Amino acid sequence: MKMRVFLFLIVISCELFGASKTETKLEVGVFLPKLSGSIENFYGSSDFSKDYIYSDATASYFALDVKPDYDYVPNITANYFYMKENSNTTLDKSVVVADGTFNSKVGTVTDFSVLNTVFYAEFKKKGKTLSFLRWKPYTGDFAFDVGLNAKYLMWNFEITDQTDTTKSPSWIHVHELIPLPYLGFKYYLYSLTLYSDVSALSVLKAKAFNYQVGASYNVIGGLSLSGGYVHEEFKAVEKKDTVRFKAAGYKFSFMYVF
Repeated sequence: MKMRVFLFLIVISCELFGASKTETKLEVGVFLPKLSGSIENFYGSSDFSKDYIYSDATASYFALDVKPDYDYVPNITANYFYMKENSNTTLDKSVVVADGTFNSKVGTVTDFSVLNTVFYAEFKKKGKTLSFLRWKPYTGDFAFDVGLNAKYLMWNFEITDQTDTTKSPSWIHVHELIPLPYLGFKYYLYSLTLYSDVSALSVLKAKAFNYQVGASYNVIGGLSLSGGYVHEEFKAVEKKDTVRFKAAGYKFSFMYVF
C-alpha cells in the first residue's frame, strides 16, 4: 500500500505542477541497517539481538522531493523503505509472544516498512564571496526546513516453534500513523550538498523517532551520488505486547533532479 502511495506522489508531482513550475528530485538506493529491539509483556521480554539473533539487514530505499513554485503550496518530501528478514535460533529461555510460549528451536520473520511524508516550508539564506588576498572563496548557501511528517509504519513479526510443528505460530502486527514535527538543514557549496533532518516528539501513545545525515555530490547534469546515515525507531503497544524496534545504518543512493 505504501509503495502505491509513493508512486501516487510521483504522478501528482508530474501532472499537477508541471516541469516548468516544479523542481522534482528522485532518489533510489539501498539502506543497510543493523536491527535491534525487544518485545516486552507481563511474562518478561525477548531481545532481537540476543534471543532472535538479528543483526544486519538490507532494504530498498526510495525518496521524492517536490518543490512547487506556487504561493501557499508546501514543499513535499517523501521517503520509503522496505525490508523482510528471518532468523532461526534455539532459545535459551522461555519467551511469550502474543498468545504463544516458546522455549526451544524457533523461526522468526520480521517485515518492516516506513513511509515518511513531509509537508514543509523552506527558508533559504544565500552565501557571499569573501575576499582573502587573491583568494575569493564562496561561503555556500543554507536552507532551513520546518514542517510536519505524517509517518506511516508497518511492522509484522511471526514466530514459529520448529520443534513442535502442531503448535500454531504467534503474530504481532503494528500499523501506525504518527504525526511528528520535522526540522531539516541543507548546506550547498558548488557541487557538494550536506543535509540532515529529524522527526520526533510524538504526542500519541505510539512513539517514533527518525533522523538522517548525509552528503550528495553532483556528478553531471541532474545526476548526483549520495551517502548518509539513517536512523528509524518506534515504540508501540499491541494488545499485551510492547514492541521497541530500531533500524539504523548507512544508505547509498543515486539522485536525479528533473
